[in-house]
Amino acid sequence: MPRHELSSFEKNIRRLIAQNLKTASRGMTQGDLAAKTGIPSSTLSGYFAQRSTPSPENVQLLADVLGVHKSAIDPRFSDTLFTQDAAFDVAYLQLTPSRQLAVRLFAQEQLKQQNQD
Repeated sequence: MPRHELSSFEKNIRRLIAQNLKTASRGMTQGDLAAKTGIPSSTLSGYFAQRSTPSPENVQLLADVLGVHKSAIDPRFSDTLFTQDAAFDVAYLQLTPSRQLAVRLFAQEQLKQQNQD
């Protein structure tokens, strides 16, 4: 049975997850990451190559090993999702993956502080 075609949202999520994993795991090999998480190397390879999307359990394993919040790997776990803003999207997509991560983390911290005020 053929697989369904991915929506643009699903493709974008896979792209973001791959970028975030590359940024968060800098200095580690996929083999190192597999050994520390217990996730098979072939599965991790699928995440890095945008061929598959990690399960919530695997996102948590990755986040724990990499020392980040799971939303720093998979944006679907963020407290907020950005509204569709074309100007923001254009600027954001021109940033390097590490700067994109910095923008997301900064926005999350700002929201947390705002909610505490």
